[in-house]
Amino acid sequence: MDGFERRKEQSKEDIRRAAEELFSTLSTDKVSINDIARKAGVSQATIYNNFGSKDALVHDYHKGILRSVAGRFRDILVWKKSYIEKFQGLLQSMIDFTDRYKIEIQGSGARGGSAFRAGDATSGTLVMEIEKSFREFIREGQAQGSVPPGLSEEAVVDYIRFFQQGVAANPEVRDRMNRNAKYSSDLLSLFIYGVCGQSGETAVNPGLAYSGSR
Repeated sequence: MDGFERRKEQSKEDIRRAAEELFSTLSTDKVSINDIARKAGVSQATIYNNFGSKDALVHDYHKGILRSVAGRFRDILVWKKSYIEKFQGLLQSMIDFTDRYKIEIQGSGARGGSAFRAGDATSGTLVMEIEKSFREFIREGQAQGSVPPGLSEEAVVDYIRFFQQGVAANPEVRDRMNRNAKYSSDLLSLFIYGVCGQSGETAVNPGLAYSGSR
């Protein structure tokens, strides 16, 4: 890669970082190209030359989130830990990503301040991978006896989504989880009990308690 290409790639990364900071603070429809240009220290023309349009930059941002979510879930699923601890890790990751990016993660995809959809083959694959991870995890729990075999995957996925939505909609709860590890582990324990039918008091690891995205 020559000097020009390196500068171009660095410029794109500066734009991505600036866009992420602004998009995660405000909804994507409230951030202008000019806002991003000022934050990144580049001209608006540079943004258009690198991404083509604001919509393309927003899509790039959403695709980056999906990659992060999918990668985090893959890492958790291969942890050498108990099923309950992995369950806690998945919930924690959902809360962290929701808090950081102001998005809603669902079993079948995600939505953001603007429409968060799978707009190309790469994003569509990542969305399907996230859903597949959820469902594989549920089947793993049923095979181990940690999740009752009679529960449908759809019901468990929706139950997880309801929990994530509830935490996302209550900033005072997120703040309390951030400040109080015991409260965080208790809340996760109660939720996991609803799926697994066993007390999380001794299974949930307080060291994995909510830490927030900041």
